[in-house]
Amino acid sequence: MFYPKVRFQLDKELDKKTAINFLGLDVGGVNFANGILGVHPAIKKIIFNYIDDFYKKQTFSLSRQARNFQKQWNAKAGLFFEAANLIFKNYPWPRGKYIGYLSIFDCNPRFLHDKTFQIFYKHKLGPTYIVAHELLHFIFFDYLSKKIKTSKKKLTENDLWELSEIVNDVILDSQSFKKLLKLKKNIVSYPNLKNTASKLKIKFASNKSIDIDKLIDTVIDLK
Repeated sequence: MFYPKVRFQLDKELDKKTAINFLGLDVGGVNFANGILGVHPAIKKIIFNYIDDFYKKQTFSLSRQARNFQKQWNAKAGLFFEAANLIFKNYPWPRGKYIGYLSIFDCNPRFLHDKTFQIFYKHKLGPTYIVAHELLHFIFFDYLSKKIKTSKKKLTENDLWELSEIVNDVILDSQSFKKLLKLKKNIVSYPNLKNTASKLKIKFASNKSIDIDKLIDTVIDLK
């Protein structure tokens, strides 16, 4: 069975795009501008020059952190795929680049079209959680498009986004993933989705393994 190999790299130009795209973004109760301006308040007027200068001074540290992240993820990758395969019923992983680009901004976007994502180089949750979160998105959307019929209800783009985040939160809180991630507290990606995610976590908590079809149908029924 094909398992994607996640690699970690630097991409300064992608960071510039992220800075521009996320400066005014507020989604699901998360103000992404805080992840940029809160870390780098001087960036407003000199954004590109600032990024160029930051990378020039910190390339060694960023590269070392990329190697660090690679080591940490490689140690957990096998356990992750074992847990994910159980939930997604050995559904084949979609093809893609599977690159985690370290970012100097705490925004952490993912790009479904080529299976890449950004990860804040000082992320408090560490690489294992972030990579697990993003890879689950990649397989979820592929699984949804080919396996689940949602014609009973027309889901908007925002509905699909909320569906993906809620399903992700429930999966990452399941027994198999708690053991893998060793999280001391429950993590909710977006405050505005907390109530729904928390209720579903309780509903599915007793299950040894989550039935992904039942979980998806349950969330869709709430729409």
